[in-house]
Amino acid sequence: MIKKIIIGIGVIVFLIGLILQSKYFTQGYTKFIEGEGYITFMAGLIIIILGFAFNLLTGDMPDEGRSNNS
Repeated sequence: MIKKIIIGIGVIVFLIGLILQSKYFTQGYTKFIEGEGYITFMAGLIIIILGFAFNLLTGDMPDEGRSNNS
């Protein structure tokens, strides 16, 4: 549940950054990283990655596919 919320927030932040950066797409890399929405764009990507890694970060690894009978 928390994982989905974190990923959802990340997607929203990423899309806001993407909208703010849209005018810099064709102006080259330097202009793109100096754009107004670059930090928001990158923060969204980082939040999405943290959402996918939430179980790993909390130490709550699922026991799918593993059995203790071996």
